[in-house]
Amino acid sequence: MPGSTFHPTRWTLVLRACGEGEAAKLALSDLCEAYYGPVVAFLRLDGRNEDAAREMAHAFFESVLESGVGTPDPQRGRFRSYLLGALKHFLSKQRDAALAEKRGGGAEHVPMLGETDTFPGLPMPGVLDDTLAFDREWALALIGRALATLEAEQIGREFVFSTLKPWLDGGADGSQAEAARTLGMSETAVKVAIHRLRSRFRELIRTEVAATVNDPEEVTGELRHLIAVASRG
Repeated sequence: MPGSTFHPTRWTLVLRACGEGEAAKLALSDLCEAYYGPVVAFLRLDGRNEDAAREMAHAFFESVLESGVGTPDPQRGRFRSYLLGALKHFLSKQRDAALAEKRGGGAEHVPMLGETDTFPGLPMPGVLDDTLAFDREWALALIGRALATLEAEQIGREFVFSTLKPWLDGGADGSQAEAARTLGMSETAVKVAIHRLRSRFRELIRTEVAATVNDPEEVTGELRHLIAVASRG
């Protein structure tokens, strides 16, 4: 994909406009909404329940949308990397604020925390270093978005799609001959239909990846990384 044909995507638009302007703000809002799930999953890694994780995620995304992304950084080419870094910074600030509050803020003097002290709903340093876990949730969210788009395209072919959907990831239990009988199609026609669905699915996944990077040269590498982490199961 030559650079000259790489049209501005959501993350590209955000960085080019430094997060300012209505178009950039809308693009950033769309990205935050799309990847809300991985942030919630990451926040649960240190023991938060679902409600606490979602509450913290809302506060985090509000801060991102309010402050924007700052000055564009060439090293921050992936929205995934930016968001994880911003999340860790946000949690660090939350932890510092809770520590200051527990110390009394200059009011009643209390002993300093021991190494094993924790705050309910706040992570201990080092607990959220599992970047691969975050990346896996990110990959699954991205694949889910691509699958939802593919399914939405199957107007009038819903039964065909639901029958052939298991072959998209190679995990089908039945045979293609059985699917052909179910659909009243030839086995050759079923093979062709599966091939087309897989090709379109790959295209949609690549489109989702492209929307989260700032350089077309990064798409293939990002795609390979996400496929690798998603396959770890």
